[in-house]
Amino acid sequence: MNDAATVPDNGFDVRFSMWRHGEPTVRALPHMHLGDRVLGGDVADEARRVHESGARFVSIEPVVDLGGRVGTEHVIPALSFIRDLTSYGVEVDWRAQLTVPDGPEWWVFSHLFPPSDLEGPRGAEALKIWRARYHVGRCFFRRGPGFLQIRDRRHAGLRRLTVSDAAYVSAVESLAADRGADSVPAAAMSAFEKHHLAIRIGAGVWWAPYRLRRWASPSWEV
Repeated sequence: MNDAATVPDNGFDVRFSMWRHGEPTVRALPHMHLGDRVLGGDVADEARRVHESGARFVSIEPVVDLGGRVGTEHVIPALSFIRDLTSYGVEVDWRAQLTVPDGPEWWVFSHLFPPSDLEGPRGAEALKIWRARYHVGRCFFRRGPGFLQIRDRRHAGLRRLTVSDAAYVSAVESLAADRGADSVPAAAMSAFEKHHLAIRIGAGVWWAPYRLRRWASPSWEV
């Protein structure tokens, strides 16, 4: 079985460009641009290969709809790609939009590298807060022997959740691989949704926390 997220064939191409550095004047220098690609296949492996290529700045198109509306599940691979690049410490230039008032709150995405533009109602205000509060490790999970721990600082302080039930641990791995809500027990799905860790987007579901790959330096938490 393929454990990794894959990009569905739905006409929504995620295009991205890679550079060795994020500073615009540096990006203009020779040998800084590492190429342009279309996201496809294994999303997690794509993020890993981007990082291993030496890229530290990635620009993504098109605009990502954060409204969770019916028919927008095609944005899930793009969000997973941004999530995984964030976990590697890669700077991501992307644009997002808030489209419906009853969609997911913007802060559930605030552990991702902040977008360059956030369209929609009160988007400018939300983006200002997002940028001011962003830091490495706002919402992540890490594995231990027979358990995993989730640490979430996106909203209202720190929340620590320790998952030791084998079925729930397996559910996290399934959701992180974008296998969908049908791949996990209903009770686990309900618990993760309650804590805004699993986010409904269209007919799909997106797992928000990223795998911890690096600590902030200096480290403020162990």
